[in-house]
Amino acid sequence: FRTGWDDILIGSVLISAGSGILNQLVERFRQTILKAEMNERAQIEANKELKLLQGSLEDRVVERTTALELANQRNQKRARQFEAIAQVTRAAVSIQDETTLLDRLVHVISEQFGFYHTGIFLVDEEREYAVLRAANSEGGKRMLERGHKLRIGQVGIVGYVTASRSPRIALDVGADAVFFNNPDLPDTRSEMALPLLSGGQVIGVLDVQSREKD
Repeated sequence: FRTGWDDILIGSVLISAGSGILNQLVERFRQTILKAEMNERAQIEANKELKLLQGSLEDRVVERTTALELANQRNQKRARQFEAIAQVTRAAVSIQDETTLLDRLVHVISEQFGFYHTGIFLVDEEREYAVLRAANSEGGKRMLERGHKLRIGQVGIVGYVTASRSPRIALDVGADAVFFNNPDLPDTRSEMALPLLSGGQVIGVLDVQSREKD
């Protein structure tokens, strides 16, 4: 058959229409790919945000849990302190014998507050020495056996407190100028001495020592 102008025109129209449809399909496909890529990027960003949010929430949970644990520890410590005060009060009321009372006090204080050594000194009648009258540690007991005493105002933290009527705390005994290095208590790293007052006069000293600094 001979190709006429009608056939050419129809063919051109068909080709043009087909090309337009194909272009539309290609454009739709391209748009679909772009949307998919955008969705993928959005999903990646969303995942990143979710991970950051999850990490933040986990950190906050850890912080809150840590804070609750610390608060619980403080409450338990405070409860032990109140129990120690209650025991000291009961002992002071119920025990009449001085030696028994002082011995009970040093053990209660050491057990409830966690000090490895607690000692109670009383000032002698001449007010020259602070004499150890009760102690809970093994070193303290050896000191008791040999009549350990410290000259008031001259020897150690206990001597200083007895003379000054003021508490003294050595957070690091190695750096404290008045600390007395006692061979019976070689593990001491920090020490606190508190004056015992009666009628405004120092009658003795409560001395506590720890194996830890501060």
